This record gives sequence, structure tokens and C-alpha cells, in this order.
Amino acid sequence: MFIRQSKITCKNQLILWVMILAMVVLAGCATLPPPDTKNPVKLVAVLPMVNNTNDLDGPVFVREAFDKIVPARFYETMPFENIDEALRDKMGITLGGQLDCSNPGAGAPSPQEVGKLLGVDGLFYGTLIEFKQLITGFYNNRKVKAKFKLVNVKTGEVIWENEAAESSSDFNITPLAAIKAAATTVAESAIKKALKVNPLGKETNAVVSKLKKTIPSGPVAVEKQ
Repeated sequence: MFIRQSKITCKNQLILWVMILAMVVLAGCATLPPPDTKNPVKLVAVLPMVNNTNDLDGPVFVREAFDKIVPARFYETMPFENIDEALRDKMGITLGGQLDCSNPGAGAPSPQEVGKLLGVDGLFYGTLIEFKQLITGFYNNRKVKAKFKLVNVKTGEVIWENEAAESSSDFNITPLAAIKAAATTVAESAIKKALKVNPLGKETNAVVSKLKKTIPSGPVAVEKQ
């Protein structure tokens, strides 16, 4: 009898663990809201980002990563080359800081002016807050933090705004391991920079993935690949 009860108990525990695992998997695969046909913002432009860091390439990497996830929220996106060419040739704007409406000293054009120039319904404004690597060998830390907002150019209303951050760290106890880790990290970062590859790609993708989950649905029924 005892053996029989033990088998039943083990079976019940196994079923419980399977159910818990299934719930975790389903939670991780939760689908985003469907298209919102009532949303008047269809075509959007992801503008050059304001850079509050010392990394000149960081805003480019984060902007590109963010632009890739926008169609998954049912918006059409304007190509970067068209955006940047129009801003440069018509408004003399080459940096994201020149679009910062929150900074009176920037003399930034209004969302309505930028929207009219680009012929879009909405504008994604972004600010890169952190984009850094701390490499000591014993302790290495990588962090990316950014915020974005979506503005309806017809009304000037901010219809979405959020920020997200992601960091990763590793530790090395022995001096030899620390030296090897530091040398490898520095070399890899230098190579990626030379090849225009994001040295903080993992952290950048995690940030835009977090933001993606909170962007309100656009009206485009077919997801753009």
C-alpha cells in the first residue's frame, strides 16, 4: 500500500511540474494585441535619436533595432535614407538632438512640421540614456537604456511613451581569468566597432523587445516582414 501511494504521489508531482512548466512557456509566448483599425496612425518614421551618452554609434544601433520591431506592432515604417535625407536637405538636421522639442535651446521643429515634411502619420522620438561597457577583467558590465515616444503629427498628442533598460555582468575570480576576459572583451568590441556591428547587441535587443510589448497596436492588418 505504501509503495502504491508513493507512486501516486510521484505521479501527481510530475503532473504538477508539467503544468507549471506549460504555464511558464505559455506566459513567455503570450501574443501581443491585434491590429487596431481605429488607430489613425499608420505610417511612422523612427527619427534620429537624442544621444545622452559618450558613444557616437550607440544611437544608430538602437535606432536600427527599434525600427525592426515597429512593423510587428502593425505600423508601416519610412526608410531611414528617406527620413535622413529629407531632414538634412530641407531642415538642415543631421543629429537627433536637433529634434529634441523638450530642449528650448535646440530650436527643434514641431512634430507637425516634421510630420508634414516626411508625409507620415506618426513620429517615434528616441533618447539613448545609457550605452556603455565597463571592463575591468574581474568585473565586466554592459548596459543599454533608452526611451521612446510616439507622437500623432496631426494633433501633437503623445500616444505612447516608455523607457527600458537591460544590463549583463560577469565576474572572474582569478587574475589570469580576469586578464584573459578583459583582453578578449576589448578585442571583440574593437572588431565589432570596426565592422559596424553592435557590441551591445544582446542588451539592445532586450531593450527594444521590452518596449515592443507596450507599444499600442497600429492599424496595418498584415505584419510587415
